[in-house]
Amino acid sequence: MDAELDKFPPGHSNRISTTLKAVMVRLKLTDIWRFKYPQSKMFTWCNNSNSRHSRIDFWLVSESFDSSSIDVGAWPSPATDHKAIYIKINLTSLSNSSVVKFTYWKLNSSLLQNDDVKKDLKDLISKFWSIAQEDLKYGNNWELLKFEIGKYLRKVGSLNAKSKRLEEENIISQITQLSNKQIYTLTEEDKLNLAKLQDKLDCLYSDKAKGAFIRSRSKWLEEGERNSHYFFSLEKKHSSINNISKLMINGVITEDYRLISKHCSHFYKELYSSTFSQEAADHLLESLNVKSISQEDSILCDQPISLEEVKNAIGLLKNNKSPGTDGLTAELYKTFSEELSPFLLEVFVESIGNQQLPTTMNQGLTTLIPKPNKDLLMIDNWRPISLLNNDYKLFALIIANRLKMVLESVIDETQSGFMPKRHITNNIRLVLDILDYSDLINSNVFILFLDFYKAFDTVEHEFIFQALDKYGFGTYFSTAIKTLYHNSNSSIKLTNGTSPRFNIQRGIRQGCPISPYLFLLIAQLLSNHIKSSNVKGISLIGKDLLITQLADDTTLFLKDEYQIFIAIETISMFSKASGLYLNIPKCELMAIKECSKTALCNIPIKQEVRYLGIIITKNQERITQNFYPILEKLKHRFNQWLLRDLSLKGRVLITKAEGISRLAYAALALHLDNKLIKEVDKLLFNFIWKNRTHYIKKTVLMNPYVNGGLNVLDFNTLNNTFKINWLKNLITKPTSIWNTIPVFMFSKLGGTEFFLTCNFDIDKTPLKISAFHRQAFLAWTLIYKHNFSPHSYYIWNNKDILFKRKSLFLDSWFRNNIVLVNQLFDLNGTLFSYEEFCLHFNLAINRHDYTKVFGSIPSGVCMLFKNQPNITSFHRPLASPIQTLVGKICFSKQSKNNKSIRALFQSSITTVPYVIFFWNRLSDGIMWNEVWRLPNQFLITNKIKDISYKLIHRIYPSKDYLQSKFSLDIDTS
Repeated sequence: MDAELDKFPPGHSNRISTTLKAVMVRLKLTDIWRFKYPQSKMFTWCNNSNSRHSRIDFWLVSESFDSSSIDVGAWPSPATDHKAIYIKINLTSLSNSSVVKFTYWKLNSSLLQNDDVKKDLKDLISKFWSIAQEDLKYGNNWELLKFEIGKYLRKVGSLNAKSKRLEEENIISQITQLSNKQIYTLTEEDKLNLAKLQDKLDCLYSDKAKGAFIRSRSKWLEEGERNSHYFFSLEKKHSSINNISKLMINGVITEDYRLISKHCSHFYKELYSSTFSQEAADHLLESLNVKSISQEDSILCDQPISLEEVKNAIGLLKNNKSPGTDGLTAELYKTFSEELSPFLLEVFVESIGNQQLPTTMNQGLTTLIPKPNKDLLMIDNWRPISLLNNDYKLFALIIANRLKMVLESVIDETQSGFMPKRHITNNIRLVLDILDYSDLINSNVFILFLDFYKAFDTVEHEFIFQALDKYGFGTYFSTAIKTLYHNSNSSIKLTNGTSPRFNIQRGIRQGCPISPYLFLLIAQLLSNHIKSSNVKGISLIGKDLLITQLADDTTLFLKDEYQIFIAIETISMFSKASGLYLNIPKCELMAIKECSKTALCNIPIKQEVRYLGIIITKNQERITQNFYPILEKLKHRFNQWLLRDLSLKGRVLITKAEGISRLAYAALALHLDNKLIKEVDKLLFNFIWKNRTHYIKKTVLMNPYVNGGLNVLDFNTLNNTFKINWLKNLITKPTSIWNTIPVFMFSKLGGTEFFLTCNFDIDKTPLKISAFHRQAFLAWTLIYKHNFSPHSYYIWNNKDILFKRKSLFLDSWFRNNIVLVNQLFDLNGTLFSYEEFCLHFNLAINRHDYTKVFGSIPSGVCMLFKNQPNITSFHRPLASPIQTLVGKICFSKQSKNNKSIRALFQSSITTVPYVIFFWNRLSDGIMWNEVWRLPNQFLITNKIKDISYKLIHRIYPSKDYLQSKFSLDIDTS
């Protein structure tokens, strides 16, 4: 601004500063620091050698501001050559100035690394454990122990924070003193001290950045690529989006903290108030025929809690997760697992005996998470998640682990939620298969997508307890569940503190380890109730289909429109007993056939429905509607990440964590066209190269690290892997309800296994199949290669044997084991005549079929058999794709073999880095495995690894390149 005062050495005003001054005059802005200190010198930037300084960072404020109410200045800052400029403005009319913010204490788990702290905590645990054993009052003494641990750790944490704060203030003070000296008076010792102090400040703020990272729950991507500002801003964003700052209350939008707090408390108090009807529950449960757990499972669940279970549960707690109201983290329980486990065991045993948990174990803190794409002014559009104390979680984990072991015996296959080896994709694919093959269904079928109002939050506790009895759970297990819910209470976490505490008389707390599994038991009762009612479902190729579920997301497949009213009335009976009520305005219908009506029973009939995150349509617009919005979000996310100084390897990681992971879900259930796949891959690889020149081939980057690549995933390969996994599910579970339609369709081609071994061309098959199934078979053809052999040359589904440009399949011939081409020839290598063929196989063959098949055999094949007649005497048994080399990899029983499948696709795509041949010409005996391995083996920063990788691949700008590109004379000696 002022070349004399704001620069050292002094300079001349430039065009930019002149333009800025003109803008300031026009907008009536003033440089507030210069206004307050008209003759002072203070700089906000300096170079590394401290030889050049300038004040290029400043605040511009309106001239109407009272300068006496403004404090402005600059502080030393870490990891940059600029100072941090600050401004403080005294604004006296703050609406919530009298509100005192209250936050719960959280343990800083880094304190547990201190040996003195660990010793003191062990002494505390030992002390209260001894008292509890003497008094035989474990719950009370556990509460006292937690209080003393919290009190001690708060004190230690406060002292540490104070010490660091004083250290920081001292460093900043010393830097400020040195910075305020005239530049020409600084000695070499002063400059050295300034550099050392700046390094110390950098270290302090680096630790702060790591703390912000932990609180933000973001990935600490790479050592050496940290950006403190990023993690601090992310933490603030994370905090702001998970807090309600304003709400619509009685038609009026308010930001008043007290009104919001009162409204939230009242809303959730009403939501969690019980309306249980014993009469309705008895009537419903008596009418249901429910599968019970076996006596062995009942005995297993009823065993007393063991010390081993407590220790195992502690090991299952997740690190870096927000604790409950007591502030004690999972890291503390893991650090003192041996000391705490016996204490916790006695607390749990005592609690079950009393049917009452210790006071703080009953307490939860409800944090509200915004639902995506909803009006956040409405309290309904915030999802309550319970932050629970870790001792409560441990108790719930132990009971949940027992429940998980027996669920398989009582939960139907049509429920995909929270069950091992079941996947959400099954639910989506079944709906899409019904739409894609709607000609298999004769009636005017409707799909009813149900929505329950706050399903997890409204299940009656008493109904859960009675359901446990219905399933055959024993007294001990049921008592443990009752203990978990007895006298539970919570408060809402808000921007300025918490709401008043309220009791929870119903609802399954989202955030509790056992909640999903208890809800499955209730959802299964709903399924049983609907199946035993008068509601008529559809007949799907000999199988009855009425209901599918993913936790509370329930879908009904109804024979006709008259079933809709019956279904709603049936569910209403269940609602009165359980507390789960339909949210009719959010339920949706989709007609399989054409339907002129727009609604039935006040439920809209839609042409497209968002189901489990996927937009379901009858046409092939699914690609556009599901993938392109994700691509737009990815472009925005990638542009944000490009602001960070990430290495090549770091950007590759981002393509997986932020890119492919967002696309994978939709790709599991939908087909993708080539245009979309190319767009995705282009987006990913452009990001890797910062939207600039691609210096290394895509096919080289896709190599693993040991082969000179960066393990880059291309989306086409990944999509093909997903489709192979779908084929694996189809082959290994042919009787599953989810696979009913594809199994039936492919039975027209001899069955899935047989079809996969055929020399087929998907475009020439006589069967019209959906785009998804077509893509799955195309993926198979990329990795399964047919080696021609006259002994195993199939007649059916053979792209070389065509009738009217379509391959052949005759089921009657196939069932009589007429499969191979050599079966059509006699011992002399001549095609059988019609009479000879019928006589040879002792079959009455339709002459038209004979003509169609025999007339389709290529002349070249006839010549082959004529020249080698002995071929016809050999009949090889039908092959199974599972037994092939490729099949053993793709259809392995291992649950995690995606990497092996992906390698099959990549083997024909990846290429050897050309630099191997280049460097081999210059030096003999290069051990390339070591060259690629060593940079990844040692603990060096990714930036250094990046330079090493670029140098080896000859893309790092070196002397020759810079001289040729920019005509520079560079001395690298």
